[in-house]
Amino acid sequence: MSEERVDRDLAEAIRALIMENRQEDGTFKLDSRVTSEALLALLKEALYDEMWFYPAADELVWDVARHEGYVIPACPVASRGDAKEFLQEFGVRNAEEWYEQRGVTFRELRGIYAASALMGRNTGFWRKVFFLPRLAAQSASTLAPYCVRLIDFCLGDDTSATDETLFRC
Repeated sequence: MSEERVDRDLAEAIRALIMENRQEDGTFKLDSRVTSEALLALLKEALYDEMWFYPAADELVWDVARHEGYVIPACPVASRGDAKEFLQEFGVRNAEEWYEQRGVTFRELRGIYAASALMGRNTGFWRKVFFLPRLAAQSASTLAPYCVRLIDFCLGDDTSATDETLFRC
């Protein structure tokens, strides 16, 4: 593995390949032999540890907390964990408010248990979360637009000054 945090050439090639399969109506039609699992694996190959996929988006907040060193039990609302302290660090009262800080709309929050998420880290070490319907992750063609957004973010240099939903951890 190179010293670079991402394989920029591979990421740009993946993006170009996906965009070649964009239809006039804006949807994507990738070869049926390309699975969503293969597309995610290819992204991981290009973006290394700068991208994460969460089949269940509601678990993302607690994974971030664990990454930060907080002790979060399997049931985050259990009184024996550090969930309250983690949420207080971000100035929120609950997981819903944490997700709202990440740009999740009220409508998206209502469907969070039916959502998946991609999270990426860009060149300035800022993180961004991309929510998608869980069913969108079942097909490479419906996953494709989210992958393009993830690649663009990971290769970019947005900051919290340009996007208030970005965060560091």
